[in-house]
Amino acid sequence: MAITRRTFGIGASGVLLGSVASPFIRSSAAADTIRIGVVNSMSGGLAAYAQEGQPAFEYIIKKINAEGGIKSKGGAKIELIQADDTSQPARTAIEARRLITEEKVQLMTGTILSAQMLAMTPVLDELKVPTLSVWAGGSHSNYMFTLGYPYDRGYAQSMHDFVVFLRDAKKFNIKTAVMGYSNYEAGQQVNKFLTEKLKKSGIEVIGEAPLDIRAQDQTSAMVRIRSLKPDVVVGLVTPRDGILLHQARYNLNYHGSIFCGGTGGYSDLSLWKDLGPEIGKAVLTKNLFGMTGFSPGAKVDSMQKIIAELHDVAKLDRIGQGAIQYAQAGRVLQQVLENSKSLKSEDLLEAFKNVNIPFGDPNLYVAKPKGLQFAPDRLLQDGSAMFIQWTPEQQQQVVFPAEFAQTEPRPRA
Repeated sequence: MAITRRTFGIGASGVLLGSVASPFIRSSAAADTIRIGVVNSMSGGLAAYAQEGQPAFEYIIKKINAEGGIKSKGGAKIELIQADDTSQPARTAIEARRLITEEKVQLMTGTILSAQMLAMTPVLDELKVPTLSVWAGGSHSNYMFTLGYPYDRGYAQSMHDFVVFLRDAKKFNIKTAVMGYSNYEAGQQVNKFLTEKLKKSGIEVIGEAPLDIRAQDQTSAMVRIRSLKPDVVVGLVTPRDGILLHQARYNLNYHGSIFCGGTGGYSDLSLWKDLGPEIGKAVLTKNLFGMTGFSPGAKVDSMQKIIAELHDVAKLDRIGQGAIQYAQAGRVLQQVLENSKSLKSEDLLEAFKNVNIPFGDPNLYVAKPKGLQFAPDRLLQDGSAMFIQWTPEQQQQVVFPAEFAQTEPRPRA
């Protein structure tokens, strides 16, 4: 499959100027233009993330340019040079190298999930270009920072805290667990940490149901879960695996366990469309809770304002966690560029380390009570998340933590 390579020029007027058809033609950039490479999975199995997020990212960048660009750099405008890795990690590495060596980008960002992150790491270590992943839960390069949830203090800790909250604060009968997770790098790492945490809190882990990410059906995993009859099924599940798991749960008419996990496989707004309203109402609204960094009803003023802006001004028709994550990436890159002493790699790297968007700041779009900063491992210092439940009207209700909650978690049906 051919790679789609487009160069987006975003000028002072904030208007998207167009695309370059050939990957070998360099767009003419003014001397005061800052070039950012965007490696996205615009096609392939991971396309849902980028297809939702990229329009929000472009909107934020256009807004930054229209409001005077990067003021500490003389009003320099940001130019986005985009590449599609077709959801193939090997292509991620190829496109990253091309953007750096041929397009001469000064920073990179993009979808960059765990598998892409691992493939890109050798390129970053060699060419030393600071990069911001919108989604990866780990960082294997000193030049990669990420807005994704850390495996341990993010995904695992948040899921553990919510399960214990249901058991202790809300008196749900939770004594046993089955680890149900997408069987790839991120899912495996989260599962390792989460299993240890649950055991330490007195929850018996009675089995595993790893989800084969290449499978076209998850009935076998669902049959195993049904045979074990755990009180809770918990783990990291991708949107695709979540759809297949929910379909299998519907076909087997199984509601005997609480399903709790994150992020996309349980909380993505696209689940209803992909499952259909009949299946969605039967499974998403019964004994299921999703981990997420975004929910339309969350009691976070800055989040509510960016939702309204993306809907009313940017005219986006799909505003889920992907859109909010990408919008947040735009603001992080803006702060990095504003605070960097120069556009040299070492200065940009130092600016990443010093990113600080405190809670209450209008440019903090994700639910981080401690604000947004990067820890020494280049992952988010505050890895916490919210948990939601679905209503039959296809709406989310935040149920955890208390400071963002809209309602109480529903007990078992």
